[in-house]
Amino acid sequence: MIAASLRDLQAGVRKPFSKFFGSGRSLATYNIETAFPSLSPVLVQVLFALLCTVSGISLRWLLDLLWSGAGPFALMVPFVLLATLFGKWQSGLLTAVLSSLYAWYYVLPLHGSLAFEVPSDGPRVIVNILAAFFVVALAELFRRTMWQALADREMLLREIEHRVQNNFASVASLLRFQMREHAEDETIMYALQAALGRVESYATVNSFLYRGEQYTGTVHLPAYLAELCGNLEKSAPVDKGISIRTQIANFTWERDSTIVVGLLINELVTNAYKHAFTGRPGGVIEVSMQGTDKAWSLEVSDDGVGFAGLAERGSLGVKLISTLATQLGAQVEVSSDENGTRYSIGTKSGPMAAEGATARSS
Repeated sequence: MIAASLRDLQAGVRKPFSKFFGSGRSLATYNIETAFPSLSPVLVQVLFALLCTVSGISLRWLLDLLWSGAGPFALMVPFVLLATLFGKWQSGLLTAVLSSLYAWYYVLPLHGSLAFEVPSDGPRVIVNILAAFFVVALAELFRRTMWQALADREMLLREIEHRVQNNFASVASLLRFQMREHAEDETIMYALQAALGRVESYATVNSFLYRGEQYTGTVHLPAYLAELCGNLEKSAPVDKGISIRTQIANFTWERDSTIVVGLLINELVTNAYKHAFTGRPGGVIEVSMQGTDKAWSLEVSDDGVGFAGLAERGSLGVKLISTLATQLGAQVEVSSDENGTRYSIGTKSGPMAAEGATARSS
């Protein structure tokens, strides 16, 4: 049973480590207890200490094949440090004790005995054990200091995000008030609507920077774009009956690029509101974003009346779309006929990691 638990623990350790190293995420916040929430923390700490001790003994055995008895206590230091940093001081202390007893009993002369062949070995053992305890104390102090610093940073980031959200909400409220004041002027309404969409693109992305309590700095695109398009649909002119459908691949993107994509979609959807459905009731706008870790494409299309030239869609909006696409290293292609208009924006490389799945909403 203990062997099986150790195998489970080893698998649990390997998975988060490969995940962190693969994503570049810092190991500073990792705690072995979080990998096994169903087990008691004490049991996890003991098993982790056993795993570290066995790893140290295995390395000791390999070293003895080359240099028998060399540095009997030296190899326990990195494993004591590892156990303390990721399993707290309890794991580090247990690893230090078990590793010291092994080195004392099996490595030092006389082998297989706690007796000392050389009288000076006694004080040497005591000094090495005390040094291991000192390593545990320093590592635990470092771990707690790091965790506290990260907790303070998280709190500060949340406070900043909260204030930013409040500022965005205030600006959005002012824009909505102005929209009500100028409800009869369609030109002003569309201009205010575009401005409101830009503000909400920034505001919405901030709420997706956390996964649980963890600040990630990245945004899950399907959830973000679904909410953004939902807000855009709510702000559509009521009398036009326009709906938005989304089909978004399972991307995780860094914050700044996500904001640019949100602004792009806002401009394209606002342009469609303004020009695509002139003289006809209702319509559908489709937003699709697909790709892999090396290429991505964004398409925004409508089933409106089409247009004869880019100028008819408003030169400012077209220039802004081109500028935003350039920021992403992407190119813009436009096609339009009597069945509607399609904007295709894509690049051969992008700052996302596609996970293969696709989210749909309508």
